[in-house]
Amino acid sequence: MTDNWQQTDQITMSLQTAELRLAGIQSQPVFALSCHLVTIARGQCQMELFCGDQTTGANGAAIGDILIELSRPVMRASLRTPPPLYDALSRRLFSSTPRPIQFTLTLAAKLAVSLEGDLRIDEEKKIDILDLAATVPLR
Repeated sequence: MTDNWQQTDQITMSLQTAELRLAGIQSQPVFALSCHLVTIARGQCQMELFCGDQTTGANGAAIGDILIELSRPVMRASLRTPPPLYDALSRRLFSSTPRPIQFTLTLAAKLAVSLEGDLRIDEEKKIDILDLAATVPLR
């Protein structure tokens, strides 16, 4: 391991698979996204993306949370986005792109990550997500 650690409040990931889950007529559709971590080495993120309302994320409020387990390299995130962002992502998820879509989550707390991409945590962490940015390749 290294002694060179940096503090970051962002996690970037690359989309591997996407499913639209329709659990029933009373349930809200949810995108289940499986992503490969880019800024953290050797990990995955299972992300559930819901459609929020126009006030989702207003005034810096959390839009979801991410659970980082100590025992395995799989993070689980659940978040809501405002309808315009959800609709834009929906259209892109239903079409093919020349490269994978990248997502960047901005967290309410900083994580220690080495220059090699190793994540250092001493216990399981559940951290609020403040923002979601997406980079969608067009060609």
